Amino acid sequence: MIAYDITPIDLHGHLFNVSLTIEQTNDEQELWLPNWIPGSYLIRDFSKHIIGLHAESNGLSLPVKQISKNRWQLARSKHPVTVHYQVYAWDLSVRSAYLDQFQGFFNNTSLCLAVEGQTDLPCELHLHAPPEAPLWKVATGMPRKSGQPHSWGCFRADNYDALIDYPFLIGDLTIEEFIAHGIKHSLVLSGRHYADTSRITADLAKICETQISLFEEAPFQSYTFLTMVVGNGFGGLEHRNSTALLCSRKDLISAHQYEMNDNYQTFLSLCCHEYFHSWNIKTLKPKAFLPYQLEKESYTEQLWFYEGMTSYFDDYLLHTSGIIDEKRYLKLLGDTLSRVERGAGQYQQSVTESSFLAWTKFYQQNENAPNSIVSYYAKGALIALSLDLMLRLQSDHKLTLARVMKELWHEFGKTSIGTADDTVINWLNQYPGIDISDFLKDALYNKESLSLVELLQNFGVMVQKQVPVDDNSVGGKASEQPARVNFGAKYKASPQGLDVLNVYHDESAYHAGLSAGDKIIAIDHLQATEQSVKRILERYIPGDTVTIHAFRRDELMTLELTWQEPAKSSYVLSVEQPDKLKGWLTPSG
Repeated sequence: MIAYDITPIDLHGHLFNVSLTIEQTNDEQELWLPNWIPGSYLIRDFSKHIIGLHAESNGLSLPVKQISKNRWQLARSKHPVTVHYQVYAWDLSVRSAYLDQFQGFFNNTSLCLAVEGQTDLPCELHLHAPPEAPLWKVATGMPRKSGQPHSWGCFRADNYDALIDYPFLIGDLTIEEFIAHGIKHSLVLSGRHYADTSRITADLAKICETQISLFEEAPFQSYTFLTMVVGNGFGGLEHRNSTALLCSRKDLISAHQYEMNDNYQTFLSLCCHEYFHSWNIKTLKPKAFLPYQLEKESYTEQLWFYEGMTSYFDDYLLHTSGIIDEKRYLKLLGDTLSRVERGAGQYQQSVTESSFLAWTKFYQQNENAPNSIVSYYAKGALIALSLDLMLRLQSDHKLTLARVMKELWHEFGKTSIGTADDTVINWLNQYPGIDISDFLKDALYNKESLSLVELLQNFGVMVQKQVPVDDNSVGGKASEQPARVNFGAKYKASPQGLDVLNVYHDESAYHAGLSAGDKIIAIDHLQATEQSVKRILERYIPGDTVTIHAFRRDELMTLELTWQEPAKSSYVLSVEQPDKLKGWLTPSG
C-alpha cells in the first residue's frame, strides 16, 4: 500500500502539503513525478512546482538525492519511509493544480510522486481540510474509503495509473446529481455563477443517455463533471469517470434564459466532447499509450481519430439528442470547415503529421500556425464527417459511423487491445460493399483539401462560400455586410490601436510588411480602432492603396498596403432537400 496525505496548507500562498508513506522501500529507491498528463500532449514538467522535499525513516532524517528534473533517490532504509514536500498550485487550468482562499483543484500528476517498482500497488489518498476552510466540499470520481459524501476523508485507487486519473475539486461547491441510463451523474460547479443547474443537468442527461445508448454500455459506474467557472476561460480534460472543465460564466445558461444561445451551446459541446472520450481515448486508445510513458513524449499518428472523431460527434450528438436543430448544427459544421480552409496549414502538414508532432507544433502554436499547421481536431472532424456520409451512401444508409465506433470500442477498447495506425482502415474494409481505403489514406497522409461539397449535396445540403465581414468573423454564418477588400490578418483591439495576431501568407497585410505582434495605430492617417477598420473595409475597393502607421516593438513604421480581393473564406451550409437527409440529420419544423 502506498499512502498519500494531502492538505491545502496555505490558501494565500497557494501551497498543498503532501506526505508520501512507503511501507517497504527497495535499495536506492527512486521516486518520480510525471512530466505530462494524459490527454494533454505537452511536456509540462510538473516537478518544477515541488518545494522543500525531504524524507524521514524510523524517526530520523533520511538522505534524498535529486538525480534528474523529476526524479529523486532515497537512501537505504529497513523501515517505512515518509517523504514530505509542498506543491505550489497557481495554474487555473484543467491540467495541473490550483489553490486560493475560494477553491482548489488538483490532478495527482501534479501532487503525487510515483514509487519506482511499486506503481502496481494499491494507493490511498487521505485528504485533509485546510484550517481556514473546514466546511469546504470535496468532489472527485475516486472511490471513497471513509468520510461522508462530498466531505474530507480517505480515498482509494487500484494503482498509480488509476490514482492520477481522478482529479479533485474542493471549495464552496454547487452539486447537482442526475441519472442517465440508470447511472448516477453529478454536475459540480465552483466559482461564482448564476447557472440554471436543473436545465443544465436535464440537457446533460440527454447527452449522456444518447452516448451510452450508442455504445450500449458505459465503462464507469458513476460520472462527475468537475467544472471551474471563471470570467473568461475554456478547457476540458477527460478522465476515467469524470472530466475536469473550465468555462466562462456566460457559458452557463441562467434561470431567465430560455432559448439556446451560442455560449451555452459551447459549454454543452465541451461536455459532450469530454464525455465521449470515456470510450474514445480512455478505454479505446492507441497501442502506443499502453501503458502511458509519462516521463517522455508518447508519439502517435492517431490523434486525428481520437480527437477528430470526438470533435465530430461532440456537435453531432447535440443534434441527435434533440438539444440543437439542424440549422445550428450546420452552422457549427460551417465553422469547422471555415477554420480548416482559411489558412494554408493543411497544405503544409497532414493530420497524421499534426498528431505525431502535437508535442511541439500543435501544443506550442505560434503566430504562424494558420500558415504552417493543420488541426487534427478540426480536419479530423471533417474526415469523420466524410466517413459517416460515405458509409451511409455505400451501405444504402444501413451502416453509420456511430455503429463503427461502437464496434471498434467493443473489439479494441473494452478488451484493452489498443489500435495500430492501420486498425481503422482495416476495420472499415471488413464491411461488405464498403470501399473507403483510398479516400482515407489520402485524407490522412496527403496535404490537400477534402472534397466535401459534392458529398454534402448527396444529403441535400448546399455549401456556399461567402465573404465574411472581416478576418475575425470567418465561420459558418452568412455575412450581412461582406467586406469589400481583404486585410489578410487577424487582430484585436487595444487602447493604442489594433494588435496584429496572425498574418496570412501572400495576402494584403503580408505584402505590406505587417507581422504578428505589430501594433497598428493609424490607417490612411486616421486612428485605427475596431470600428474604424469596419468602415475602412466598406470604403475601399481592391487595388486601392493606403498608408499604415504601426509600431514594431518601439519603432514606428510607415507602410503601404494595397487592398486585395476579399477571399470567400466563410462556408455557409443549409438544407435544400430535406428528403435526402435520410436520418443523418432531422430537419426542424
